[in-house]
Amino acid sequence: MKSYNSMHGEKFYFSDHFVNLLLVRGHYSLDIKKNELLTFGQQRIHLQNKKEKKFDIKVDQLFHKLSNRRAPKKILVSGVAGIGKTVFVQKILHDFSKTLAYCNFDFAINFTFRDLNLINKPTTLRQIILKKNGHLSRTLDEIFCNSEKLLIILDGFDEFKFYNELDIDQYICDPDEEAEQSQLVGSLMKGELLPESTILVTSRPTVINHIPVDCIERFVVITGFSVCEIEDYFQKFYGDHKMGSEIFEFVRDNHFLFTLCYIPTFCWIVCSVLKESSTLHRDQPKTMTDIYCRYLVVLLKFHTHQVGCAKDGTDDFSALKAILGLGQLAYQSLLKHETLFYENDVKIFNELPIHIVNSFLDKTCVQELECTENVLSFTHFTIQEFLAAFYYAHEVNLSDDIMDLEVQKRFGIHSGYLDLFHRFLSGLLSVRNQSILLKHLKINESIKSESYTSWLIKSIIEHCQNGSYILNLLHCLFEQQVNCLAKRITPAILRLNISDNIFSPIDFDVLNYFLSLVDGDIAELDLTATHMNAGYLKQLQPHVLRCKQLWLGENSLDMESIKVLSSTLASPDCKILDLGLGWTNLKDEEFLELYKCLTCNHTLKELWVEGNDISYNAIEQFSDISSFNSTLRHVVLLGNKLEGDDITLLKANPHRNVIVADINDEFGKDFWQDWWHWIFKRCKTCNDEKIVSFLTKVYCGLSLSQGKDIEWLSDWYTEVDTFLQERIKQCTVNTMKRRMEGLQQLFHKQSCQDSQIVDCHGCL
Repeated sequence: MKSYNSMHGEKFYFSDHFVNLLLVRGHYSLDIKKNELLTFGQQRIHLQNKKEKKFDIKVDQLFHKLSNRRAPKKILVSGVAGIGKTVFVQKILHDFSKTLAYCNFDFAINFTFRDLNLINKPTTLRQIILKKNGHLSRTLDEIFCNSEKLLIILDGFDEFKFYNELDIDQYICDPDEEAEQSQLVGSLMKGELLPESTILVTSRPTVINHIPVDCIERFVVITGFSVCEIEDYFQKFYGDHKMGSEIFEFVRDNHFLFTLCYIPTFCWIVCSVLKESSTLHRDQPKTMTDIYCRYLVVLLKFHTHQVGCAKDGTDDFSALKAILGLGQLAYQSLLKHETLFYENDVKIFNELPIHIVNSFLDKTCVQELECTENVLSFTHFTIQEFLAAFYYAHEVNLSDDIMDLEVQKRFGIHSGYLDLFHRFLSGLLSVRNQSILLKHLKINESIKSESYTSWLIKSIIEHCQNGSYILNLLHCLFEQQVNCLAKRITPAILRLNISDNIFSPIDFDVLNYFLSLVDGDIAELDLTATHMNAGYLKQLQPHVLRCKQLWLGENSLDMESIKVLSSTLASPDCKILDLGLGWTNLKDEEFLELYKCLTCNHTLKELWVEGNDISYNAIEQFSDISSFNSTLRHVVLLGNKLEGDDITLLKANPHRNVIVADINDEFGKDFWQDWWHWIFKRCKTCNDEKIVSFLTKVYCGLSLSQGKDIEWLSDWYTEVDTFLQERIKQCTVNTMKRRMEGLQQLFHKQSCQDSQIVDCHGCL
């Protein structure tokens, strides 16, 4: 097993270093609008903590029959960069070769797409196999005839240069039939070629939509290390129980280090840095850039000692030149969306000191008939992004400025692709990291610091209301660690929308940091669908008191969370006018807890609790609120546990002017139009799975509408029908497409009814 930066000839065995990865069953693809590492870092906590189903699966169960269906033949294992997909494949091959598992296979053949990319002419499956496994020439026919005992592994689909060409019309059925690479791979996946064999594909989630997923029988996500496995990794890395435990405890107390340690590669980086740290608790890194700067210094020191470089300072220039050269390679490849480079194509490669190059680049030797080709990649994509940011910070004459919108458009760069690049750049331009680099690399201070800071402040002011951008900008502000910068963030009205970002502890720390630095009232804080919980709300309470509009919809809020909110509403310092708690799983008990606290509140005007689990009895009890609270105007209860008769009874209630339980023309189009505009705005930024989930909830609320003959309501149905039709056309996943078509039919059926009440429970 390879260990980065090991001495020549040093070996590590799987039994000594392999740490089990947590696998979950399910199909998981990433919205390309966001950085995959950051997005999955947010999602994995939710995936690993799912309670309602047993999602986890052991490595040796991968090919087992786990239900009444047959054992799966086509398996997709996905995971973000550096999470251990290739090591996972090595573990399977190791255990198979040791006859420790997978005894249902007689042969296992492993292909990497790095190798397959080098084949530039039509070929056959037989030729591809024999090219690497010539010793099978006499037995290959027998293997093909007994293909039900054959395991074929296709590792690294995201690196396949023809990944978007698998939608083919002609399939290959014969292992001796010559074809292009995309035809051979597509035929294997579709089961047209060697249909009885078992095919295992690994891929990063960013390109999963290009895989013919309708033929995949088992989806598995590598979610990385759990807490116990992180600790296990630390113990194995240091080989000293006391030291491993001490450093693990230190890292666990630092959200920025610990949250990303679910990725094995990041675990290794953190361990490498902290192993060299003699001031563990005095000089602790606070941000990701801090860690990577120290990592850069550690590697340079390590290899300087290893090769016995001169101590007269002459090697400082050589090291700086090498890092800038690697940075140039990283920057140019980031522009082109490349993670693999072939040695012969990289002109700068031969000019760099080999001992430094080997610290940052992985080299895979691919044996060709005529020669040996070296395939290069950075040891992790984050290291590529860090070095690209380093190069950008210190290079004055850039041929293409990646921050320029026209350049981004020309290279097809979407905003989320650069999220980590921006964070690293911000951290590298900070005073404290400039000082570290000046000390160890003898590099001049970047002249871009002030212009970047001005851009960052201006961008935060402009994008405060844009959830898809603002969170990453706040991370960039945090990377600077200059508190006084917040004084320059002075929008006329502070509205902060961070909705639809599933918070990790890192994200929460960044939000808390920002709000603690900004003075005055907060006009609006939108935390919809962020996985808010009681702990987060308690820490945010001083800032929530300053909010006039607070939106917490689509978070699962328990009684503890509601008690924190109730104490906030009951505080004499509370300024909340509008509170949104739609689709938060509220039941009668939580709803009435809010009711009790409103005896002390004199600010709240509107309470939105649509799509919850509140019964008629609780609503009836709540409806006398106007007898002791003069400020509350509306409590919107659309889509709760109400029948048509319940709505009729509520309308007869003397305090019915407060309770809004259905859509009708009584409150007018303007009252509902903002709600609908908010729903539609969210849909336009959601992925397909989120759209189905969200619009199903909306449908359940609309199905109780009494005024289906209202003209503007029918306009809504037309709008959603057009929107779904367009998304269905764009959808490449058949199962998701069918779900959207079913949802479209429900909305169409709803729009055709006059005043009949439809029971929506169990529709999907």
